[in-house]
Amino acid sequence: MSMKARLMSLLRQHSELDDEIRVRQADLSEDTLDIWTLKRKKLALKEQIEALRQRA
Repeated sequence: MSMKARLMSLLRQHSELDDEIRVRQADLSEDTLDIWTLKRKKLALKEQIEALRQRA
């Protein structure tokens, strides 16, 4: 997979997690631990995105 394709994939995943977090936060019955876990995944993706951008 090329660096550009990898970056696009990471950006898409980051956006999807952002949407899922927003939906779950709107649902007051949602478990906060699940939301926290999604936020950690989103942060890890952001770090990978930044690392790829710095290499480019």
